[in-house]
Amino acid sequence: MSAMRHLLDLCKRRGFLFQSAEIHGGLRGAYDYGPLGVELKRNVSQEWWNSMVYQRSDVVGIDTAIITPPAVLKTSGHVDQFTDEMVDSRLSKDRFRPDKAPELILDDRGRIPITAPDKPTAKLWENDIRTQFAKGAMITRNGKEILLHVERMEKDRIVLKQDPGSTAAAGSAPTSDHDPSLQIPYHGYVDPTSNSPFLTESRPFNLMFKTYLDPIDPIDKVIATTLEAQKSSADLPTTRQLVDKTLYPSLTYLRPETAQGVFINYMTVQRSHPHLKIPFGIAQIGKSFRNEIRLEHAIFRTPEFEQMELEYFVAPWQAQEQFSAWRKFRMDWWRTYARNHERIRERAHSQDELAHYSSGCVDVEYLFPWGWGEVEGIANRGDFDLSKHSEATGIKLQYTDAVVMQERQAREKATGEKETSAEVLEKERFTPHVVESSCGLNRTMLALMLDAMEVVDEQGRATSMEGENENSSKGVRTIMKLHPRLAPVKVAVMPLISNNKDLVDICTGISNSLRQELLVNVALETQSTTIGRRYYRMDEIGTPWCVTVDFDTLKDQTVTIRDRDTGAQRRVSKEEVLDIVQDGLRLYPRRSRPQPTVAA
Repeated sequence: MSAMRHLLDLCKRRGFLFQSAEIHGGLRGAYDYGPLGVELKRNVSQEWWNSMVYQRSDVVGIDTAIITPPAVLKTSGHVDQFTDEMVDSRLSKDRFRPDKAPELILDDRGRIPITAPDKPTAKLWENDIRTQFAKGAMITRNGKEILLHVERMEKDRIVLKQDPGSTAAAGSAPTSDHDPSLQIPYHGYVDPTSNSPFLTESRPFNLMFKTYLDPIDPIDKVIATTLEAQKSSADLPTTRQLVDKTLYPSLTYLRPETAQGVFINYMTVQRSHPHLKIPFGIAQIGKSFRNEIRLEHAIFRTPEFEQMELEYFVAPWQAQEQFSAWRKFRMDWWRTYARNHERIRERAHSQDELAHYSSGCVDVEYLFPWGWGEVEGIANRGDFDLSKHSEATGIKLQYTDAVVMQERQAREKATGEKETSAEVLEKERFTPHVVESSCGLNRTMLALMLDAMEVVDEQGRATSMEGENENSSKGVRTIMKLHPRLAPVKVAVMPLISNNKDLVDICTGISNSLRQELLVNVALETQSTTIGRRYYRMDEIGTPWCVTVDFDTLKDQTVTIRDRDTGAQRRVSKEEVLDIVQDGLRLYPRRSRPQPTVAA
């Protein structure tokens, strides 16, 4: 996990990522993107938009509302089914998803080690186990680790050894098989933080955030309704129903995904853009909100996140072919911007993972320091979404193929007979199926940063971050080898002597020219430190090119341009800098003119 710690330290130190509201103690799972982070995030989303919208003639964009009425999410199934199973740890009180939790770990003597945050907590937990969760069990404590002695493991339970010195065992032989307090239910998972098997039963938990559009505080309505219910001696379930009924007129949700905004606008987009013929797509980038049970790995899993989604509408008979085509298209995109292709893979969902309406789904996964994690999903959703919204509203969200219809009408005119074949009519008017690409922007940013980050020694050789500590990190530096189009700063222009006005004036002119012509972020680097240190600072944030203006520039109008990835430097005219950067920022640079290099 040292790679992740190294990256998060860099992100905070250089202004990519900050803990939100840190001066007020912070907010769990909330992050702010600093000056460099917002540039990187914007560049990633722009490259996605460029690939999905600007480089295609069959996709248009949309930006739909975050606040969503209940009817939309009731229809889509989110109100009733958008849930995760949730489990509480009886010791730590942490909540987690059982499907993401690890299996039980035993030590080399077959005991269960439960790890507390510190020694005082371990002492409290030991007392809770002895008095509440496993009375009479054999337990030892070593520092902040509590050890449960196991009699045996069974399929659905753990049988603990009885402590011969306990009150329950006094004057009798051990009775682990007959004492329910020594038998712990086991469902194949434990508390991810402590390895504790003392858990509650799992229960469903809806992931959506509710909010209310009402000038009257909803809490006032809750109190008034509850007091009225008490007068009539209503029980708790009845009171809850009355409260929900009272609040429903003003109830709304923060959208849990951007997709539903596309589906409910399918008809309006089609009508306003009649040139769009099946297959066509609607793309959207925007924020979504999920009340996640467990927030983890910085921006990998947060309650507020951004999605880059495409809903591609196809004829039913095109769905499988288009699903395969989009799988390849999206994997090609990932391979364009990532350096280490072996860290990216496709994982097809098994049959029991698929939604009931889906005929296929593939996750694009990246190998994070903690393991493989999903960064994008490509799914064949069928006609579920449009059909459900049609049923709920009575509005037919269909597609009519004008060409097929005209051909049928021409045949009918020629033959004088009306065609009623279902096969013909189904190709003329149908509910489109949907192939979806759903990509998490925050996760994509995290994956690409980890992929680009390289730690090198003083000779520029890549070195491992495993086991890194304060001493081993001396003499090493970080290079963020981001694709040039993603880099937050495209060019750093710096004078050899930072306080020399003539050199600074030339740097300012070059910077302004690059900004105006290329519309990119350019840094004017005038820190009072050596040129080498300034190069390294720019390497650390991923700047592809550094341009140095020195005293020779005053004589012959040439500058030194340095490449981030190779460290190679070459002498070029001031005017050539623009062409070099412009070519390097192409998705597929021409690199047609080799240039002489100079010693680093």
